[in-house]
Amino acid sequence: MAMNFDKIDVVLDKIALQAVMIEPDDIPGFGILINLIKDLKDLVKNSDNKLLIDLVSGVENYIGKLILFETEDVSILNKGITSLQEIVRAIKQNDEYNNKDLKQLLNDLGLPEENINLNNKEEDGNHDDGKDKDVFEPEKLLDEDISIMADFVIEASENLATIEINLIELEQNPDDNDIINDIFRPFHTIKGVSGFLNLDKINRLSHNTENLLDSARQGQITIDNKITDIILLSVDTLNHLIKLVNESALAGETVDDSAIDIESLIKEIKSVLDPDQSVSQPLIGEMLVEEGSITNIELKESLDIQKKLPEKKIGDILIEKNIVKKQKITETLIKQKGLKKSGVKPKAVVQVKVDTKKLDDLVELSGELVIAHSMLKENNSLNQIKDQGLVQNLSRLTRIIIDIQKISMSMRMVPIKSTFQKMIRLVRDLAKNTQKSVVLEMVGEDTEIDRNVVEALYEPMVHMIRNSVDHGIESPDIRVAANKEKYGTIVLKASHRAGNIEIEIKDDGYGLNKQLIFDKAVSKDLVTKDAKLTDSEIFNLIFHPGFSTADKVTDVSGRGVGMDVVKKAIENLRGHVEISSKQGSGSTFKISLPLTLAIIEGMLISVGNQRYVVPTNSIVKSFKLEKKDYTTIGNKNEMVMVMGDLIPLIRINKIFKIKEKTKDQFAGVIVVVINKNRKKALLIDELLGKDEFVIKNLGETFKGIRGVAGGAILGDGRVGLIIDMAGLFDVAGSIDI
Repeated sequence: MAMNFDKIDVVLDKIALQAVMIEPDDIPGFGILINLIKDLKDLVKNSDNKLLIDLVSGVENYIGKLILFETEDVSILNKGITSLQEIVRAIKQNDEYNNKDLKQLLNDLGLPEENINLNNKEEDGNHDDGKDKDVFEPEKLLDEDISIMADFVIEASENLATIEINLIELEQNPDDNDIINDIFRPFHTIKGVSGFLNLDKINRLSHNTENLLDSARQGQITIDNKITDIILLSVDTLNHLIKLVNESALAGETVDDSAIDIESLIKEIKSVLDPDQSVSQPLIGEMLVEEGSITNIELKESLDIQKKLPEKKIGDILIEKNIVKKQKITETLIKQKGLKKSGVKPKAVVQVKVDTKKLDDLVELSGELVIAHSMLKENNSLNQIKDQGLVQNLSRLTRIIIDIQKISMSMRMVPIKSTFQKMIRLVRDLAKNTQKSVVLEMVGEDTEIDRNVVEALYEPMVHMIRNSVDHGIESPDIRVAANKEKYGTIVLKASHRAGNIEIEIKDDGYGLNKQLIFDKAVSKDLVTKDAKLTDSEIFNLIFHPGFSTADKVTDVSGRGVGMDVVKKAIENLRGHVEISSKQGSGSTFKISLPLTLAIIEGMLISVGNQRYVVPTNSIVKSFKLEKKDYTTIGNKNEMVMVMGDLIPLIRINKIFKIKEKTKDQFAGVIVVVINKNRKKALLIDELLGKDEFVIKNLGETFKGIRGVAGGAILGDGRVGLIIDMAGLFDVAGSIDI
């Protein structure tokens, strides 16, 4: 008899969707699933395909086992549903369905061995046609399968990162059920989707870890360091497994995860759980008495049997004594769990995921739009327009372009929180390795910064955190002897200031030893023994390649490569690092970075026939120079008096080797700029105005030019170079200006 495949497909989709997110103890959810299976059973009952009918019965039987807690392996249920979909697809296409694992699956589902007939026909003893009907040939992943896998890898990785962050917080607040739920839900999602995708190891490990969290959620165990370590190890193992999925499955190959052992970890998880602890919920026997399904006498007799056989559940005893049917126990269990469960599910945050390449292209195009608009504004023909309607439309266009630019830039802005939170696990592991007690505090983690800056900031922050834990924070006994708290504290702070983002990494440890740093620098011939250096200059010596004051090299630090990496990474982001420290009280590393790498607010200046952009956050003041404020040292070095301080004068034309309009310093304009607490006075010809400029890379040919951070296309179509203050100061100190 013909089957209604449209209806079958609809029901199968509902079954698959319900199964993928079900929990082992979600009895109401299993109730919904059983009803759907019954609908499917009605749709296929007249089919001449015995294998399909048997498999539906097997799945129904297995759901009953899950409800009665005879098993908790949901992955077999998911495999059964997947096989149902494949069989229906094969029937629709008039293909044979051959799967070498199907017999084992049917056994796992509880179908009696004598009912299993994989060929869907009676054995006639004469079916040897030279081909093995049970040969299984793995199919290559289809494009849609690869797409699903890709989504799973991304979402699972994000979920694991969230778990790791929340878990460290839970360790400090082990009784906070909200945090436990925040950890439980991502594990549950990973378990559900991995089961649907037949990723068995991921499914089993996440399922068992979820059980551990559920016990904590029910108050049966308390989260301590041991349990935290187990769950973190689970996270690390799942990350390895997901990496294999990314490398293997997405290339269309079978995932080979045989080298990754999860059994010992699962065993450790199960050893933590106490199976004898009971969950507070309505008793099933009392419920059956209350609704009249059994009598008090029958219940008492069954409870007496259970006392002698404590491993048996009351429901199994009632079924074996034929007091109630299995279906009745199943229905009562569904009611029991329904009474137990309460609360409102958290609302999902609706988000749209966008390819970062598309996002970067949007920012690039909005920048081009701004440039085109600037060129349009400088067209002299606009001044001759007398049509007021056209003028108003152009003004409206200006506002729209500005809004588009702001919105596109804001889309690239992300909270620095994600980078800060990665440091939580780092600090915990480092403290454990160094046998120290360290607490990480975060301030201003919702401060937003360009996504590209956030990504580039991770590595230098790791180096500085490692140094703070290894060299900065003392061991607990030393801290106590120095009248300090046993726990050392590292504070991560982010804030906006003058168009920049400032990040502080502060510890309350030993602090930097100025004399030790100076002596080490002398021994390395970085400075002379009689050099007179400020505290800041001494501290900056640690940024030299290979510089380290560590007595020995450890797994954490001491090789002298970390701070050099920090300096280069920060300077590549057009930022700088300042160090302040007091021996015995700790150290503070302050990183100053631009909010975005795409746009800069700057002052356009002219020198000779060239124009340059000076970042406004570097400018202190500008003025016309008077003779009383000008002097020279040794008839060579020009100096300018600014607010009582003598500041070196830099002639921009000499730096960039261009012909100036005049050599008279009193005819030009002085712009006082600052970088790393150093001030210089720039002599320029004219200030042309302040604006926002889209930064353009100068390419490999002009890469690394000292004193130049990039280029900007100006309103007339010409290119103006953006001045890099740190590089300019270095160049000015090395040539005769």
